[in-house]
Amino acid sequence: MMRHLSILLALLLGLSAGQLSAQKDGDQKKPEKTYLLRGTEGDLPSEVGDDSTKMKKVASKELGGNAVQIELIGSFGQSKAKVEDWTTFDTLCLDIVSKSKKELTVDFNLFHSGTKAFGTRVVLPFELKPGKNEVRIAVKDLKNTDGTKPKLAQVQRWYVASETPVTLLVGDIYLEGKAGSDTYTIKTDPERLKRIKAAKMPDFDKPISYDTPEADAIMSAANLYPADNPWNTLVEDWPVARNSKKMIASVGAEKPLRYNRDMAFVIVPPGQKKVDVKLIQDPDESDPGPYPVADNTPIEGWPATFKGNPETKKLTLDDVQRGKPSLDEDRHGIVFDPSANKLYEFYRLTKTDKGWHADQASIFDLSSNKLRPDGWTSSDAAGLPLLPAMVRYDEIQRGVIDHALRFTVTRSRKSYVYPATHFASRLADENLPRMGERFRLRKDFDTSKFSAEARVILEALKRYGMLMADNGMDWGLSVSADSRLPDFHEELRKVKGSDFEVVTPPKGYKAP
Repeated sequence: MMRHLSILLALLLGLSAGQLSAQKDGDQKKPEKTYLLRGTEGDLPSEVGDDSTKMKKVASKELGGNAVQIELIGSFGQSKAKVEDWTTFDTLCLDIVSKSKKELTVDFNLFHSGTKAFGTRVVLPFELKPGKNEVRIAVKDLKNTDGTKPKLAQVQRWYVASETPVTLLVGDIYLEGKAGSDTYTIKTDPERLKRIKAAKMPDFDKPISYDTPEADAIMSAANLYPADNPWNTLVEDWPVARNSKKMIASVGAEKPLRYNRDMAFVIVPPGQKKVDVKLIQDPDESDPGPYPVADNTPIEGWPATFKGNPETKKLTLDDVQRGKPSLDEDRHGIVFDPSANKLYEFYRLTKTDKGWHADQASIFDLSSNKLRPDGWTSSDAAGLPLLPAMVRYDEIQRGVIDHALRFTVTRSRKSYVYPATHFASRLADENLPRMGERFRLRKDFDTSKFSAEARVILEALKRYGMLMADNGMDWGLSVSADSRLPDFHEELRKVKGSDFEVVTPPKGYKAP
């Protein structure tokens, strides 16, 4: 307890009266709450400091409903903070009933990205009186124990600790209010919507391969996701992540930007017959069928990758659909229905005499911002769609790519960030990119010496960036396997990893 006295004295003498005061009911309309722990709904802490700590849901008259009763020996809290960025909030609020007959001093502990030792974490003592306590702590006044400023934009863990065993009834612990009036308006390109509205969706009555003029006209009129969707968001003004250089180094600062001529898709007409697809590996993380898989659905890499290789150039589409030359590849299959604005994507799609099978199937409603369920994969490891993220021929011809792109790295982190929903790694190093991490080509990168076609890609990387979406080759950008596209290999290799920066959403950004 002695180690807290100097901190407590500083709080009592130097901080505003509002930091550790009880707020009176009815004084003013309360701001919106963002919950860290909802004890009134039976939300249990994910972490306790002692295995003998007992917890159960109880009724609490003092808290006006329910609470979590904790026979506390040590601490309770969240091992992974539900809210990472605390910089946009005014107040940390804890509603707790103490069953002790004496006043107790307990600690609020907070770990963040800058926490390396005791001196660089927040340890804030506060008093619990017998009975009901409404503790209010000003977020702006949180300090590390060594007096430095904590990195509240990246909170990792928090817990409440007591050196004296005590029974507590824990209600809600939450963040309240916004700091100032900071809100961020998602920025989009109005020319994108203007182009889509001006384009007429062609009529068609048969499945169309993506590498045709007919497909170009359809895709130019297609609206892939709402304007404020993460794929369509301009990120030119987004701040650079604090560990951007280290993350770039983990992928390879001197490694070149590369690309895969991998993605292919078919566009199906209204009323396309739906068929069953047997799901083998991930049926529990798949959207149920049947699915409008057409007979001419291309498999990843068709035709450019196969026709450009002497060993595979004689293969037909039917050969590739049936697994030649190998069943071990990702074999992405993509089906787009523009009439319903729905996207069907498959991992390892394969045709047999008995029908189609795949390891996994995802359905995306491109009229909505809805994500895959949290923790679910897709045909992409990040749980993201493929079609809205690739470089297409119609875009290169038009001279503008107005969406983010996707890329791969060899080593990713065991984590994901919005809009991703899934990770595919066992590595915990925070300097490895998470699934969904957004990289942006630096604003000062000179694109003037590149071809007009390559500049279309590079300018999109400046405006929209690219999202890390799967494990694969480092800096591996996805380009459609359309044989009409030029060879970008030599030009893109002139762009190095050090020409990129990792960006994070601005203060006040709210996911649509």
